[in-house]
Amino acid sequence: MSAMYSDTDEYDIITVLGKGTFGEVTKCWKRNSDHYVAIKILRNYNFRKGVIKCELKILRILQSVDSDKFCIVRFLESFTDDTKLCFVFELLDQNLYEYQKENDFVPLPIRHIRSITKQVLIALQKLKELSIVHTDIKPENIMLVDKAKFPFKVKLIDFGSACILPDIQKIKGPYIQSRFYRSPEILLGLPFSEKLDMWSLGCVMAELHLGWPIYPGTNEYDQIRYIVDAQGLPCDQLLETASKTHHFFKKARQPNSTYQWRLKSMDEYQAETMVQPLETRTKPLYSLDQLGTVYTKTVFPDKDLKAELFDQFMMVALIKKILLFDPRQRATVSTALKHPFLTMQKLKSKYNNTKYYKIAAQAFSLALTPSKKVEHHYFCCQTFKQCCHLDNEQYEPNQAPRNIKSIEQLTEDELEDSAIEESEKEVGPQMC
Repeated sequence: MSAMYSDTDEYDIITVLGKGTFGEVTKCWKRNSDHYVAIKILRNYNFRKGVIKCELKILRILQSVDSDKFCIVRFLESFTDDTKLCFVFELLDQNLYEYQKENDFVPLPIRHIRSITKQVLIALQKLKELSIVHTDIKPENIMLVDKAKFPFKVKLIDFGSACILPDIQKIKGPYIQSRFYRSPEILLGLPFSEKLDMWSLGCVMAELHLGWPIYPGTNEYDQIRYIVDAQGLPCDQLLETASKTHHFFKKARQPNSTYQWRLKSMDEYQAETMVQPLETRTKPLYSLDQLGTVYTKTVFPDKDLKAELFDQFMMVALIKKILLFDPRQRATVSTALKHPFLTMQKLKSKYNNTKYYKIAAQAFSLALTPSKKVEHHYFCCQTFKQCCHLDNEQYEPNQAPRNIKSIEQLTEDELEDSAIEESEKEVGPQMC
């Protein structure tokens, strides 16, 4: 067992948790306080000094933030050890990607997607106050705190790509965000803001619901193509303004002698770039409304199914507000936090007496309760292979009825049109 030494403490390396291009993350024993920590070890870091200096600056800013309240990983200290630069963090449990993988990528129950979404939004709200953009929101960077004790309590990690917003806005065409979660403004070369993190969060929500990435492009053309397939073309003003429009779109002459933008065909793109477009989607989406047709095994009896479907409808409505091409029209953090899917007010008013609502509300409350106040007797779907428990009552898994294919097949009253219209007013129609 090897050890590392800072000015104030000694750390015994227990095991390697993960490796990346520039270093690794290890689980270590902190001798002075007798508990485990995670240490990010960066080797040969001199040639990345600028990036690392920015990361350290942001981590030191975040040290003044209540990490539990704002769902951000706690940074403890940094030190150098020989040729290594080390960042010490609290030890968390497992990232959402590994959690999905462990559970065979089974779609996550909607009530848990709500809990995760709310916590990430709380983190993004604090980052916005500090003028910080994360730029790499994805399942790998959302960590379960302790899935055994605190199911679906999460924290945002990895600020290696984070930036101070005014600083990065000075850079023309920055190469940021992991491709699957890259926002249209970065793909197209448009002005951008902290809303690029909102786009990534919308993609994460959809991925947790589907069990696979919604837009898994192998290159930026495929990424744009998948988005256009599901959401249609961006408006003309965006395409006229964007600096990279010509990479993916071209103007075609219409019968009335006008010109209209269209996406380049796969053959056209390959002929121009010698890059072959690929089909990597598990199941192509041709409308975001298709997210409302995804059903998996439910732990609730049939009488609660309408409550679950209504909850799914509200989730899809929020995703659609987040995944808007135009960042000016995209939901802000504060708007999203007020959405009926996250407030649960509409679900409560219509389905308060259902067991689905009771368990969903309990799961939501548990994830948002400070860890020290959580009672350990309640566990809700720690893994997808377990049934939910509420007051010692168990429901065996059953399949949603095959004759219900989409939420739109419920009656207007059951969908509570007035609630949906109210949620639509929060952002308004998409326009340029």
